[in-house]
Amino acid sequence: MVGVRSKGPSAAKLERLQRLDVGSVILDGNSSLGRAAVSSTTSTIDAVLTRAGVAPFIATDQEGGAVQRLTGPGFSRIPSALQQGRWSEPMLRRYASAWSQQLAAAGANLNLAPVADTVPAKHAHANQPIGRYDREYGHSTAVVGSHVAAVVRGESKHVVVTLKHFPGIGRANGNTDLAKHVTDPTRQHDRYLEPFRQGVAAGAPFVMVSLARYPRLDGKPACFSTMVMKTMLRGALGFDGVVISDSFHAAAVRDVPPATAAVRFFRAGGTMLLDTDASPIRRMAAAVRTRARTHPDFAAAIKADVLRVLEAKSAAGLLSMVQP
Repeated sequence: MVGVRSKGPSAAKLERLQRLDVGSVILDGNSSLGRAAVSSTTSTIDAVLTRAGVAPFIATDQEGGAVQRLTGPGFSRIPSALQQGRWSEPMLRRYASAWSQQLAAAGANLNLAPVADTVPAKHAHANQPIGRYDREYGHSTAVVGSHVAAVVRGESKHVVVTLKHFPGIGRANGNTDLAKHVTDPTRQHDRYLEPFRQGVAAGAPFVMVSLARYPRLDGKPACFSTMVMKTMLRGALGFDGVVISDSFHAAAVRDVPPATAAVRFFRAGGTMLLDTDASPIRRMAAAVRTRARTHPDFAAAIKADVLRVLEAKSAAGLLSMVQP
């Protein structure tokens, strides 16, 4: 998945993504142009990137509050997750359904939300990636878990939803977008995993893994950790959907060569790689193909990843029959 401007990619950018066989995009950056303008953008993306009856996922970050990429006529102003967490679960489910219906009407079919991270109250505004912006649904795992499940059930009527940022950055000591060596104290059987468990049980088909390191696990960034993606997410939580990375354009992993990062991510158990910057995609794809030619187990895993993405697209209505 590669980033394109929410206000509309250039024809040259779309042509390049077509040449690279990019299968999904994220609308990156904010747009206040309204639903009609976004719909025009997504229609163009869909027309250019649909291949052999397989349409792209067109994603956005429509959480609410400080993180609402799409605004303007046709989009409701969504309050912060912290405010949403004060509502009853049925009320939040109704609103989430309405907001996701607006996304679907604009041609966005994948929301990289809800945030399932829990930020302890005493550290709320010290937590840079989540608490500072009121992106958490509350300060207890019980509140966060129940409200995450409500959002998943409400939004899933209209768009594909994504839990993030597994296994949690609610206690992280920095922001992975801006800093290297960000750590979080999450353990393998941590109570802070409960909101992710509830989101998976509610039917979330995507989970985004973080770029933070976990010293009480294996010390690796979650996006390169077999323990995080296979043992904990696939194994303990029983998740069988798409494991997507946070953007590899972030500072936390920017010192890892793109080709190396791509191979590490897929080897560790990732399904879909996200980079808001398109420039390294060719190198990443080449490295994955080279590895697959010489390592049969890796090749089999990549084929399974492709099938899993196609199954997710099929469930989202993005596959169509093509006449021979």
